[in-house]
Amino acid sequence: AFREAINSLNKTGQNKVIKEEAQYGKKILGICLGMQLLFDRSYEYGNYDGLGLINGDIVSIKEDLKDKKLKVPHMGWNSLEFLNEDKILKYINEGEYVYYVHSYYAKNCGDSVIACSDYNVKIPGIVKNNNIYGIQFHPEKSGKTGLNILKAFGEMI
Repeated sequence: AFREAINSLNKTGQNKVIKEEAQYGKKILGICLGMQLLFDRSYEYGNYDGLGLINGDIVSIKEDLKDKKLKVPHMGWNSLEFLNEDKILKYINEGEYVYYVHSYYAKNCGDSVIACSDYNVKIPGIVKNNNIYGIQFHPEKSGKTGLNILKAFGEMI
């Protein structure tokens, strides 16, 4: 959960290291909870400050669903819709499927969204702020599509 993860980063000083490396221009990739930690704050079981490397909030999917019959956590395959061009999309095509497992998502992050998926609410799947990338879905569980996203990221570093 967000609270335990951010508390651990703060306690060990890793939060400072991540922020320093980000300022030096090092490419950073956060996956799932790792992506959520990159944002300003999370409202997962409270109100907690994140690393502040990407503008926006982490909020409950359940609260924003129009169709309350949809299951949360959001688990399963969803296609990606491209919103902005980026090198991380180099080896994939719009509409390819990726695998999600999460109950919270990034909101109020506007221009940082590179690709999203529709789950009765637009779920930012890939976000970016300069050298900082976040991926909400699990590329390691997303077959060839996920591997190609990781390949493209690897080529950038």
